[in-house]
Amino acid sequence: MTGGVAEFLRLLAERADLLDRLKTRGKDEVLAAATELGFAFTEDEFDSFVWDAEVRLAKHRDEPFDAQFSLWQTMWGRYYLDYLVTDVVSSLDETGLVT
Repeated sequence: MTGGVAEFLRLLAERADLLDRLKTRGKDEVLAAATELGFAFTEDEFDSFVWDAEVRLAKHRDEPFDAQFSLWQTMWGRYYLDYLVTDVVSSLDETGLVT
């Protein structure tokens, strides 16, 4: 199986056990796990996907993409990977902004 960042994050949304195992890991370990699962993307592609997604969601919500971006408020008290899987990818899917 090959795929991109969004597909990997969607898999994590479906596999709570895997998300739970990876959410406390560093980016290198998360990317290595993605590779082991057959997802082919680089760290730069991951970073680009995440930033582009957040920028597009801010634009869709007519909000500036700055420290006050409202979607980031959902991240408090959670791990960043949880936020990406639960909020960013689901918001992209709901709005049709998937890359």
